[in-house]
Amino acid sequence: MTQAATGDLGRGSADEERRQRTVTALGLIEDGPQERFDRIARLATTIFGVPMAAITVFDGDRAWFPGQHGFASGPVPRDRTLCERTVVEGRLIVCDDTRLDPRFRDKEGVREGRVVFYAGHPLRDRSGTIIGTLCIYDDRPRHLTDDQVTALGDLASWAERELRSEAEMSAAGAVQSAMLPPGDLEVDGWHVAGICRPALAVGGDFYDYGVAHGTLHVGMGDVMGKGTGAALVGAGARAALRGTHAAVTAGADLGVTITHVARSLLPDLERAESFVTLFEAAVDLEDGLIRYVDAGMGLALLRHADGTLERLVGRDRPLGVLPDDHWTEHEAELGPGDRMIVFSDGLLDLLDDPDTWLDAVAELLAGHDTATALLAVVASLTEDRVALDDVTVVAVYRAAR
Repeated sequence: MTQAATGDLGRGSADEERRQRTVTALGLIEDGPQERFDRIARLATTIFGVPMAAITVFDGDRAWFPGQHGFASGPVPRDRTLCERTVVEGRLIVCDDTRLDPRFRDKEGVREGRVVFYAGHPLRDRSGTIIGTLCIYDDRPRHLTDDQVTALGDLASWAERELRSEAEMSAAGAVQSAMLPPGDLEVDGWHVAGICRPALAVGGDFYDYGVAHGTLHVGMGDVMGKGTGAALVGAGARAALRGTHAAVTAGADLGVTITHVARSLLPDLERAESFVTLFEAAVDLEDGLIRYVDAGMGLALLRHADGTLERLVGRDRPLGVLPDDHWTEHEAELGPGDRMIVFSDGLLDLLDDPDTWLDAVAELLAGHDTATALLAVVASLTEDRVALDDVTVVAVYRAAR
């Protein structure tokens, strides 16, 4: 079944310009083969009994293959590919014998006998702009049945969703990372550092820290759920909390400000059917007084210079559980030589025994003399073990007198 050409749009056309702008806007940059796209290519070779399949994306005059099976290739000039014709015609092309088709017979792969059969299905974004192709190849002539053509369309729909989600998740992950503190904080003998490793490209955990008028603000939240939805809720909560820092620095009760934040977030949390566990603290850098609110998190630990441990916990519920909840300010002291760690429950999954996390986390605090060194160990754990949830940790170290 060989479908005739319907006209050459040309690479200088408005269609090509729109396609290139879409590829750029979606962030579909060359990043080598990726397993989730390779999986689609492998499945295509199995379903159709062909030796080769690929997902192809064009970037300017180059074609690259985020998914491929049966061959290994880096970027190539786009005019060497058969897939360019699929983009030009903007529709499915099935060619039983490329040697007999004037559109393909002069291509290098056809002349060398490597590509005799070709089928290519365009991949589109949500507005219909072609962003790539799903193609299958064989080194002998063949024919696709109507059912196989339908199956190729189904695989193409899957590949389209993967390309869209890859772009959207990558962009969301970049934005989420940009909203975190830009680096470690060191001021007057205090060292603060944080790390966030989402289970997916983006996650529901968030943290924040900064100094204003002698007060260190430290916050961490964990939104129920994962992915982009949880990240959006977390971004809103983080922004609302930042808006209270000036009042807290001026002496406002932290419990009162958290209650106001919870009231403002409640409609959004109810619509999203979500809630937020939260730890928020204000630390006086002069005397080490910690004012904090624990909203259902319970994962903050203080290690004093003499080796004693103190958990910073409260009995208040997470934000978004009950509309009439209110939150209470508590106090502790972070003296010279003391260390504090606040973390999300994703860290527990990385420990040998989550039920005895207190001892394990205490050993982390005791065994690393800087916040940076402690977080390097956490980062290593997330790489060595499979994280089932977002892993977020903030460490606050105060130098000895």
